Amino acid sequence: MAAKVVGATTIVAVDINPSRLALAEELGATHTVDASTEDTGTRLRQIRPDGYHYILEITAQPRMLALAVDHLRPMGTAALIGGAPAGTTAPIDMNRLLNGGRRLRGIAQGDSVPQIFIPQLADLYRAGKFPVDRLVRTYDFADINQAFADAASGEVIKPVLLMN
Repeated sequence: MAAKVVGATTIVAVDINPSRLALAEELGATHTVDASTEDTGTRLRQIRPDGYHYILEITAQPRMLALAVDHLRPMGTAALIGGAPAGTTAPIDMNRLLNGGRRLRGIAQGDSVPQIFIPQLADLYRAGKFPVDRLVRTYDFADINQAFADAASGEVIKPVLLMN
C-alpha cells in the first residue's frame, strides 16, 4: 500500500501464502512471487533485470536479506524491517554493497515523526488510499492462542488483541 501511495511503478510482493499474495495484488502489487513454488531470485531478475531501487525485507530471515542486497540496482537501498532474534547474522556479499554504492539500513519504528506521520496515515485511510483495516483482525485476549496460530499460518497479517 505504501509503495503505491508514493507512486512506485513496479511493486513486487514475495510470500509463501497464496491468499496473502492475492491481497498484495488487491492492495497495489504489480507482481507477486510465490517463494514456495518459484525460485525467488530468478523471478525477481525476470521482473527487473537491472535491479530494484528499494527493497524492504520484513521476514528477518538472513537468506532473504542477502537476496535483497543481491537484487539492488546501483545506488539502491535495502531496508531491514523484520525483527530477528538477537545475534542473528546474514551472509551479505560486501563487494555487492561497495560496487555501485548500494545501501543497507535498518528501519526502527517506521523512521518517522509520529506527530506528523500518524495524521498523514489517517488522511490516507480516510481517502481510501491506505486500507490498513484489510490487514488487521481483532481477537479477544482469551483467544490469544488462536491469534498466534492465525498469524503463523498466514491467515491473518496483523492480529490485534483486545483487552477489556
